[in-house]
Amino acid sequence: MKTGFVSAIVAAGLAFTAAAVPSAVCQRATSPVKVDGVLDEEVWRLAKPLSPMRDLEGGKSEFGADIRMAYDDTFLYLSATLPAKTLRATLTKRDSVIYHDDDFEVFIDPSATGRNYLELEINQLNTVWDLFLTAPYGRPFNEALHDWDIKGLRTAVTLQGTLNDGEGDDTSWTVEIAWPWESITGHSSLPRRGSPPPPGTVMRMNFSRVDHVDGVERNTVWAPTRLKTIHAPEHWGRVRISANPVGTPERPDPTVGLWVHGNDASVTAKSVGAWADAGVTTLIVDGSPDGIARVSKLGKAAGMRTVAWFWTLNRPGDREALAHPQWYATSAQGKSCHDPTNRPFVSYYQFLCPSNPEVREHLKRKALEIAAIPEVDALQMDYIRMPDVVLPKALWPKYGLDMSTILPQFDFCYCAGCKARFGREPKATDADWTEWRLNSVAHAANFVADAVRAAGKPCGAAVFPTPRMSAEMVRQDWSRFKLDFAFPMDYASFYGEGCAWILSCVSEARKAVDGNFPIFPGLYLHDFTPAELEAALPRILDANPEGFCLFAHDGLTPERRAALRRVMLKAKAKEPNRPPR
Repeated sequence: MKTGFVSAIVAAGLAFTAAAVPSAVCQRATSPVKVDGVLDEEVWRLAKPLSPMRDLEGGKSEFGADIRMAYDDTFLYLSATLPAKTLRATLTKRDSVIYHDDDFEVFIDPSATGRNYLELEINQLNTVWDLFLTAPYGRPFNEALHDWDIKGLRTAVTLQGTLNDGEGDDTSWTVEIAWPWESITGHSSLPRRGSPPPPGTVMRMNFSRVDHVDGVERNTVWAPTRLKTIHAPEHWGRVRISANPVGTPERPDPTVGLWVHGNDASVTAKSVGAWADAGVTTLIVDGSPDGIARVSKLGKAAGMRTVAWFWTLNRPGDREALAHPQWYATSAQGKSCHDPTNRPFVSYYQFLCPSNPEVREHLKRKALEIAAIPEVDALQMDYIRMPDVVLPKALWPKYGLDMSTILPQFDFCYCAGCKARFGREPKATDADWTEWRLNSVAHAANFVADAVRAAGKPCGAAVFPTPRMSAEMVRQDWSRFKLDFAFPMDYASFYGEGCAWILSCVSEARKAVDGNFPIFPGLYLHDFTPAELEAALPRILDANPEGFCLFAHDGLTPERRAALRRVMLKAKAKEPNRPPR
């Protein structure tokens, strides 16, 4: 397989994986870079800073850094300006354990495989520790080659303050690095070469700063892993090599996701190929493990990423769960979802209790079984919520309901376990009780997501349009979720709304998650005629350049597929080097 084709496949998923995976573009330097720790070259003025740093969990950090990059035929150039109230360093011997001092760290996975990656640490004395890792710590085949050296490495550090002199005039420190391509593209089993990767190549990278505060080590990173370690290359950011000169505006390729029913025999290589031709980059596949694997293989063959669509708290027909009646969510009327006569709205609403420890372990096992399918790139939790305590207004007439007040038969979970864990008899109007249930759902979501990430794959969720709305409607405040991505289901017709409402939801949701993870608004295809779809998608891409998702494959008719293809061709045909008008 040609390298260019591999790079194109990886680049197609560039926006999707953020998550927690941020992305960046590394552009070509057009003037010399003198590595002296003084960032006065034009390249550093023109290079775009990376997105803000966060703690390992994805939360905001008081420690930040202005990190920039560029390259030429010989070097990958990196600079970092790190605010610091106290400058301190003691280690002077190369390959010391540099993070015992405050430091700046760079991680590069050149082949984006999670194997054979490089690490560089540098402290305020310009002492470096460079090492080569065959695999992350604690995983099979891990070897950390501490005595491996980056031949030709150039580094410089300048201090804006006085080293080891307490909190006086200290304000920041600056790092400048020239890392030879020969130690990046020419390492390990790759062909020996000292030139940059071809434009379009995507490498996985991460950056970290370590600060010691009152004896506690604080880690701040560019790409949160949601784990207790930065050594999880599958969660690092994606850096695309560009042929454009530094400072040129670039427009990333958006993700276009499509929900697919994996057990549908009509989904064939021909149909998947047609979706890819229309611009679909990511398949979100549900069904049996065999159905997910089959469609995922078809997606891989067409150059797509694949996400397993996992039904989480709503588990219709789950034989193991059905053998445990105490696992099921219970309404304020004391009626359990385990009983077929008590299920709200529809027979497949078989919701489990989110706070039950046995339920969480069960969901973790089931999620890991799906995530283990080799062709699956990530997992999406669906129904990670409670039954609808408030339906979208457009659905009220369908069920003959007025849900302007809470109706006890639709208010869950009042099971004995939840009451005991809450600590007192709950009341529907009790704000603490509502808050407790919101946290209960969030904890269940994070328990599963953490397990999937620990298994080496990103985890996201299909959620209601905004955290505010979903908290009110289904006890799902997904701003509390530790996700790698989210697919808000902005199904306008369910709410009696149109495209303007979708754009408003996108804006509100982006503000609510505050960059912790990317969102990809989900659109209900039957809400749009082909012409309406063609008119709406550019507006949605303007509001959310990362992309969008479509529900579902049976709604992507030839006419809508043609409309999608025209939109995506126009998006790609826009001059990527021309500033937006």
